[in-house]
Amino acid sequence: MSKKVVSLSLFVFQQQFGDLRAIEIAKEIGLKAVDFSTDLARFDYRNPDSVYSKGDDAVIEYFLAIKALADENNIKICMTHGRGAGFKNIPVEDEALIENARLDCLAASVLGAPVCVIHAVTTIFMGPDCPPELMHRLNFNMFSRIIPFAKQYGIKIATETFGDAVLYNCCDFFGNIHEFIKSYNDICGFEDFGSYFKICVDTGHSNKASRFNNNPEPAEVIRRLGSDVICLHLNDNDKMTDQHKIPMTGCINWDDVFDSLDEIGYDGYYNMELNLGYFGKEYVVETAEFAVKMMQNYLDRRYRQI
Repeated sequence: MSKKVVSLSLFVFQQQFGDLRAIEIAKEIGLKAVDFSTDLARFDYRNPDSVYSKGDDAVIEYFLAIKALADENNIKICMTHGRGAGFKNIPVEDEALIENARLDCLAASVLGAPVCVIHAVTTIFMGPDCPPELMHRLNFNMFSRIIPFAKQYGIKIATETFGDAVLYNCCDFFGNIHEFIKSYNDICGFEDFGSYFKICVDTGHSNKASRFNNNPEPAEVIRRLGSDVICLHLNDNDKMTDQHKIPMTGCINWDDVFDSLDEIGYDGYYNMELNLGYFGKEYVVETAEFAVKMMQNYLDRRYRQI
């Protein structure tokens, strides 16, 4: 991809306006690429009202309609966001996650998205005293069951960098960069999984994690993870709370972040995942429009696209 292009997570728009209207709003505010979320309560095969409960043909039909609207509006669905909870070591819930993740992969494929983000196992649900061996085993078992779906449907899975577990005032287990890399390498080393398993850097999460365990700042996280980073959740914060603010409005060193992305040869979309309701739900569209204009202007000036 030659021109540097902004993308935006549609999660808030999808919640507030619905899936199809979210695509239309994306066009209206000047987006050319979006991150479509299937990490919503209505995408759960256990819910009889969910399209996920209607069988694969219904899922394909539903997401083909969304892709058709995106194509009509010249919008690329550059990534999707699937399951956000991770295994909890509760068999009935973990089994349900696997089937929903399969459908997330199918949806991503139909939408033409090359990658679906799936969250790792997290301290938020497992607690701060869960044995490291169990955390690694659960994470390996979860992704080793999901990655074959990515292979089947011709997409990739990206695991997301984590931050802290607020309830316990501690770093999330996989927010620790050493544990994250160990788990990532273990999964990539199994069979051919490395071809289908990559990384999404969430700058806000990594910024929060940097106050624990001598964890690196977001730019250094990117440098350590290197070319396995194939997608982004760009957002800012005060390092203490997961604000998902517009970049340049918190304490992250954004020039260093973009320096690091250049150094690893990043050539994907510059996707923001934001709390668009930060100024009130009445202003989510205006907030998004400003964020998109600001980020595209930054990219255009940095890379001399104007």
